[in-house]
Amino acid sequence: MTGEEECMRGESVVTRIDAITGRMLERALGGDPVTEQIILDYIWARWGAQTLLYIPPDVAKAILARPGAFIEAAKRFAQPELRL
Repeated sequence: MTGEEECMRGESVVTRIDAITGRMLERALGGDPVTEQIILDYIWARWGAQTLLYIPPDVAKAILARPGAFIEAAKRFAQPELRL
């Protein structure tokens, strides 16, 4: 495979990123439990993904390129009243 796995869920096919990319995302985004929950809420609302492993592969690449920008977008989503 090319770093992605396809899983059957009902009648739809869900693409899953590989474990190495998932681990890199965890390292880039993890650390603070509050921020991690904000990120999980954001990816659920935006892409319907329950974990980082189920975000679209192109999104994972973009996050790894600019993790700070992704965290900022997630925080703006979670706390729109704050100007970040």
